[in-house]
Amino acid sequence: MTGQMENKYDMPMGLSFQLGMNPKAMDAYGKLNDEEKRQVVEAARNVTSKSEMHQIVSGLERDFC
Repeated sequence: MTGQMENKYDMPMGLSFQLGMNPKAMDAYGKLNDEEKRQVVEAARNVTSKSEMHQIVSGLERDFC
């Protein structure tokens, strides 16, 4: 059961990659509380294109920096 719970909150690879390319967004993500991080991860799981993922990450930088 613990393994399933951990996988539930794993960061999608595309989100991880985009955050790695944007230090300001990475810093903003790190400052989010657990619920906010969960919401970002869930949003990232529902993207269908690279540009959508980029918008999520750009939003972190814009809204939280």
